[in-house]
Amino acid sequence: MKKTKTLWLMGAVVLVAGMMTACGGGSGSNGAEAEAAALPTDGILGELPKAVADYHAAEAAASAKYDELKKSDPEKAKEFWKDYLSQNNTLKFKKETLPTLGKALEGKEIPTEVADGLPIKLDKNLTLDGERYATTTGVFTAEASKETKDGNLYPVAFDTDGQAIAVSSKSIDLDLRNWPPAEGKQFKVNFFISINDYDAAGWARLQKVVIMDKESEAYKQAAEAIAANRKAFKEKGQAE
Repeated sequence: MKKTKTLWLMGAVVLVAGMMTACGGGSGSNGAEAEAAALPTDGILGELPKAVADYHAAEAAASAKYDELKKSDPEKAKEFWKDYLSQNNTLKFKKETLPTLGKALEGKEIPTEVADGLPIKLDKNLTLDGERYATTTGVFTAEASKETKDGNLYPVAFDTDGQAIAVSSKSIDLDLRNWPPAEGKQFKVNFFISINDYDAAGWARLQKVVIMDKESEAYKQAAEAIAANRKAFKEKGQAE
């Protein structure tokens, strides 16, 4: 593990490699399925990102086909949708596919860094359990500044192109009753790997996680890039 130097984030919007949401049309849905199928499975998260992309692309394709049938033959569309729902794809995906692929990742490490200037040191890289939680521990190397807001240190995932993928929903775990923490104070890091249609391509190319201060410019740029990517993905789906 190492501390990162200044993080320069590219300003360009990352266009996810293809996939689209259920609001897309027939041709776009077919393209989404092909592009989802082409996602790599040899990354840190193995087959998990591709499986998520495949699932969402299939849902989009089914929705598009239903919409097309409904225009010409409402009864046939109704039968098609009834048959599709009877396959219980969503239930199988959530109850079988995700748990199986999550279990396969148990023990895998995600290279983890600390943004330059933060007074913390990690004991080891984030390590995945069998339920898609990545955890580690660390200590403060100096007393945190009284100006530093509590609960401000968040893990941010980046892909192999240096683009931000996602921010953890939880900051590092501290006893905030005694703030600022003194040197040697221990903390935990928990990052649940939640993959969506719009960021599956990024997760398939996961390279590292960086612990960042939410007030830093680098963090704000990362958050903006993530939001822009989500927006671009949705707009692409609507256009197709």
